[in-house]
Amino acid sequence: MFCITLPAKNEAAHITEALRALHLQVDPHGHRVDPNAYEVLLLANNCSDDTAEVARAYATAHPDFRLQVLEVTVPAEVASVGVARRLLGDLAVDRLPAHGIICTTDADSAVDRHWLYYTRCAFDRGASAVGGRIIVRQQERRRYRKTHLQDVTYRMLQVLLESLIDPCTKDPWPRHFQHYGPSIAVRKDAYLACGGMPAVSCIEDIHLMWALERIDVPVVHDSKIKVYTSDRESDRIEGIAFSRTLDEWGKMAEDGRQPAVWGLQHCIMLFKWKVALRRAYLERRIGNSPALFELADYLSMPYGELEHRIATAESAGGLYQDIRRILEHTQEFSDAPFEEVIRDLRRFTRSVHLRPRPFFSRRPSGTARPAPPSGDESPVEVD
Repeated sequence: MFCITLPAKNEAAHITEALRALHLQVDPHGHRVDPNAYEVLLLANNCSDDTAEVARAYATAHPDFRLQVLEVTVPAEVASVGVARRLLGDLAVDRLPAHGIICTTDADSAVDRHWLYYTRCAFDRGASAVGGRIIVRQQERRRYRKTHLQDVTYRMLQVLLESLIDPCTKDPWPRHFQHYGPSIAVRKDAYLACGGMPAVSCIEDIHLMWALERIDVPVVHDSKIKVYTSDRESDRIEGIAFSRTLDEWGKMAEDGRQPAVWGLQHCIMLFKWKVALRRAYLERRIGNSPALFELADYLSMPYGELEHRIATAESAGGLYQDIRRILEHTQEFSDAPFEEVIRDLRRFTRSVHLRPRPFFSRRPSGTARPAPPSGDESPVEVD
């Protein structure tokens, strides 16, 4: 059973498209997904338009669509998308069986027609959390586009590099890098174990992913699970928001600037340290790991302090997350522009792929390999 949560504030102009996409879900053969296998919870929060009425009209016109429309007014001093998603998550928990699935999407987004089918396939293969591929529809703005595509390319190549250094059998390559509000799905037991959706003012989706990482719940990134989202300008969220990122990329493009990101060598160091930290966590000591001595030196951290962090960590994911945050605040770790790093990553990953492969497979028998992306906005070619 799936419970799809959909927060909406003054979305009368977009909500019908979002609901239609969720309603008309099919499998790859065009057969309708069982409408009894999922329901949609729409929370019209702090609306001053007729979002709720438009949604109810859609439900009335399509009685085979299990849509629940709720209206709520949250005090302005605490209102945020995080609060809305938290309210929806609590409702979903109460309505779902023990191994039900809580999904999130957005009112200005339209899920792919196979979105639910491939999400269900990922859980059937054993996933506890799934992030869908988010594709931005160019509609309202243009200046951000080049930098956005560079960002997508860089992050896809970075994920490829990570899969070469630290392969994950639960989330194998090919995969993508996204796990954000327009397409997240989490099994109810994992959602409860990590504390659920944080009621924060912004990037609540990322906070949820951090919470899952801290209890060592891996997130599957299957490129066949897709959602198409808007590039509209918006001031609905205070703080960090995708719309503001697009604004900044547009300004950078006008000024001929590029974001500074982690260069190839720093990416390699990060993933090498990730592997070493996981091994040290399992052994509860640094041991004779040159990588961790290198890490401590890089951070100017006494070896004893790093070993104490390892010995007292509650999870491997939490240990890596804490170290990564320190690195992210190390200014020199972001040392190169997109074009340079993309070139270096392409050369390095291609050279690794061209090396002779072993004649046997290291993938466990019976596991399913996600298909490569299709119809994707990303210009990445990794082989």
